[in-house]
Amino acid sequence: MPSLSFRVLGGAAAVCLATTALASAAAADDPGGTVVASGLDSPRHLTVAPNGDLYIAEAGSGGDDCVVLGDDGAPVFENGELLPCGSWDPEEHPDWGEVALGDSGAITRVSHTGSQERVVTGLPSAFLDGAEGLGPSDVSVSGNKLMVTVGLGAPPEARDMMVDLFGDFYSGFATVQQAKMMGDRVDVNQVVDLAAFETANNPHDSVLDTNPNAISADGNGWLLADAGGNDILRLDHQGDLGLVAVLQNEMVDAPPFLGLPPGTQIPMEPVPTSVERGPDGAVYISQLTGFPFPVGGSSIWRVAPDGTITEWATGLTNVTDLTFGPDGSLYAVQLANNGLLSGDLTGSLLRIMEGSDTHEVIATGMFAPYGVAVHHDHAYVTTGTVVPGGGEVVRFDLD
Repeated sequence: MPSLSFRVLGGAAAVCLATTALASAAAADDPGGTVVASGLDSPRHLTVAPNGDLYIAEAGSGGDDCVVLGDDGAPVFENGELLPCGSWDPEEHPDWGEVALGDSGAITRVSHTGSQERVVTGLPSAFLDGAEGLGPSDVSVSGNKLMVTVGLGAPPEARDMMVDLFGDFYSGFATVQQAKMMGDRVDVNQVVDLAAFETANNPHDSVLDTNPNAISADGNGWLLADAGGNDILRLDHQGDLGLVAVLQNEMVDAPPFLGLPPGTQIPMEPVPTSVERGPDGAVYISQLTGFPFPVGGSSIWRVAPDGTITEWATGLTNVTDLTFGPDGSLYAVQLANNGLLSGDLTGSLLRIMEGSDTHEVIATGMFAPYGVAVHHDHAYVTTGTVVPGGGEVVRFDLD
C-alpha cells in the first residue's frame, strides 16, 4: 500500500493494522453489493477491459525468504550471520520487525461471464510483520498486454538489500512490468525501474523513497502515481519517464500521543495513491496522506494542462483510488473512514463533488477497501486488502 509499508509499518499504524484488522473486519457493517471475486491475496487496484473482464492486482503474501529488520531498517546480524526470523523476543526489541519475501504476487482475471483465474503469477511480494503485503499494486490492460506496477514503499537501497540477500528476482520491486498473454503462455518483462528514477531525480526531495502504486492508460502512454516518491509520472512506449507533478508536504497538528506541546505542527507527506486523466483533459490525483493520517485531511488534486495544481475536492480521509464513470462523475475509495490511526479499517465508496468537502456515499461498511473501477452502471471495489487470501471484489449499482 502507498507508504503503508516499511516507513509506516515501523510505527503506530503497524499496531493498528496488525492488531485490529480482524476485529475491524468483524465489526464492519454489511455494505450491500454483490461479491464477484473472492479468495484474493491482498488485492489492490483493479481495471475493467473493454469486454467487461476485470483484472485485479494482488500484492500477495510474501514467501519463504525472510529477514529481520532492526531499529535503523538494516538487517540484524548475530555472529556474522542473519538472525533467523522468529528467533527474537518482540518484548525485548519492540521496534524490530520481519519481512517475508517471495513470488506470491499475481494478477487475477474475472471474466465477464463470471469465471475467476490467476492469469499472471510469480511476481515479487513481501509481507510485513503479519500486517500488510506489498507487491503488484495496479494493472492496465491493452489487448493481450498487461502493464503492472510492483510496489516497494521504501528507499531504493532496501531493494538492493533484498537482492544482495536473496537474488536478482527481487529487483522486480519498484518497477513497471509488462505481461504479454499468449494462450497458456505469459511472458513478463520489465519496462521501467522507478527506484532508479527516484535515485537519479528524487523530485520530492525530503527523502529517497519509491512505491509505484497506480497506473492508468493515457493516450500513447501511461500515468503513474508513486506513493513513496510523492510524484506523478508519465511513461511513454519507449520506456521513458517524464515528471507530471509533485505533491508537497503539509503542516498538520501533531497527535496527542506524541507528547508534543499543544498546537505543535509536524510535516505530513501527501502520498498520491492513484491518477487518471479526466474528461476535461486534466490529470486527477487521489491522496492517502502520510502520518498522522488526519480525518478529513485527504484531497483530490487536479493538474491542469498548463501544469497548475489545484485542490479539486477536500474533506476526504485516506483515499486509495479514484476513477471516472461514463457520465463524467468522479468516484473514490476511502480505506479508513475514521483514519488509519483509529485502528478501524471500515471504508467507503464515494461520488466526489467538485469544490466540496461533503460527498455522496455510494456504499460504506466495507472492510479495508482499496481499488475502484467503473463499467457501465456498476462500480467494482476491492476489499479485505490487508488479509492474504481473504480479499474480495464487490459490485455496486450506480443507477
